[in-house]
Amino acid sequence: MRVAAFRVWVPAVVLALVACSGGAGSAQASLMAADQSFSSRSAKQGFAVAFAAVAADSVVFLPERGSALKGKASVEEALATVPAGTQFSWTPQQAEAEGSGGYTWGVYELNGSNAAGQPTLAYGNYLAVWKKQSGGWRLRAMMLNQTPGPSG
Repeated sequence: MRVAAFRVWVPAVVLALVACSGGAGSAQASLMAADQSFSSRSAKQGFAVAFAAVAADSVVFLPERGSALKGKASVEEALATVPAGTQFSWTPQQAEAEGSGGYTWGVYELNGSNAAGQPTLAYGNYLAVWKKQSGGWRLRAMMLNQTPGPSG
């Protein structure tokens, strides 16, 4: 009798564990896709447009060597001062998601020009914090950390 119960319980537990881990994997995959889409849109349409599409109203943006910008309107106001032609894109390296929250991190590249119009190129790492809401993932916070080169 105990062997029969064991034969029923073990497969049930294994199936439950697989189902749970599949859900986490699915959440991570959807978060990674959201971040990749965000970067692609930034490269094609500009960071301000991409940011407006995914940021939560209470987002916090922590730029390199700058003060924290709190709230979507504050970030959008700051982004309006970025010189035309500046391109900001990134490559997510990892996504972690659990429940309705998660984060992504990776490496970025920023191509633009300085105040004198000379071309500039910067590399760095980023960390983005996300929250899943109806309609998809929303950016809650993003932090940039400049590095000496493309390898981070």
